[in-house]
Amino acid sequence: MCLGNHLRRSSILAKITVINFKSIMIILIFTSDTAKIYTMIKTLYNIIGAALKITLTCFLWFSVSPASAQSVIAYSNAVPAPIVENNCAAASRVTRVFNVPVSYIVADVDLGVLITHTYRSDLRIDLTSPAGTTVTIMTWVGDVQGGDNLNDRFDDEAAAAIITHNANANDPLTPVPPPYSHSFQPSSPLSVFDGQNALGNWTMTVCDAVASDIGTYNRADLFITPAPAAITTSKVSSIIGDGISGANPKSIPGSTVSYCITIANAGPSLATNVAATDALPATLTYAAGSMVSGANCTTAATVEDDNAAGADESDPVGASITGANISIVSANLAAAGSFAIKFKATVN
Repeated sequence: MCLGNHLRRSSILAKITVINFKSIMIILIFTSDTAKIYTMIKTLYNIIGAALKITLTCFLWFSVSPASAQSVIAYSNAVPAPIVENNCAAASRVTRVFNVPVSYIVADVDLGVLITHTYRSDLRIDLTSPAGTTVTIMTWVGDVQGGDNLNDRFDDEAAAAIITHNANANDPLTPVPPPYSHSFQPSSPLSVFDGQNALGNWTMTVCDAVASDIGTYNRADLFITPAPAAITTSKVSSIIGDGISGANPKSIPGSTVSYCITIANAGPSLATNVAATDALPATLTYAAGSMVSGANCTTAATVEDDNAAGADESDPVGASITGANISIVSANLAAAGSFAIKFKATVN
């Protein structure tokens, strides 16, 4: 009998359990230092196995690197519109919507805006979240804003406020952002959006609050950083055939092992750019063309080829193998969601 053991590199302390069932010794090892695995196994067997006259038939192990995730998500609106002068009535404002189609918790919000306009100080820009919270990004900021055009990213973490923008400097209109030519703190903090659910329509309005100058709205980009997601990885294995036994296959050279890696998101937020790696031990050889994916180990049936190219890399999970290293990627993983990769290997 042979047991495949789970090793998570994110574990902090080593824990060893030995269970003796007359002729079977099962060694379970959980450690943060995989380099110690062989030494621990050998020491345990020499001390315990020899004393009890037990033969350790085999030992299968594997490691799953913790999945990495999270990045800034950008939503763009590049439909141009004229900005009329001296009219901030609701019906006269330029209104643009950014739709966020998935549910996740907001950790940070930035807004980039590109506007052609003489005397940019006339502009008023507001952003409203799906929850109905409105932040004034920029409003009449005085003569210090005598320069033309707006090519700026509004960011709470910027070094200076928008009111400090050089009055004699005209913002460039090319190249088209992002990235934006400057970064400034908005008139009111965007941090009031932190903790809200991003799902739904975010609405930006732009208007000219003073006479004598007009302009054109060109584009805007809403940048949202999701709150950290709690990503977990797990892996299960079993001997599914040895070419000799029927109902009770053994781990002998030539035996086939079935593996399944599951990556889950416990929330509270969306996970983006999820990536994980798994290194097969030297005692195993990957069975070419055996990878399939799905929501879990039971339903995994979508064929994944062994390379990192093609449409199968985003359906919605991608999996590939290089040498003995298996790579898994997914653009998004919703809160309370999961995906699994199954594959086979042969015992050397």
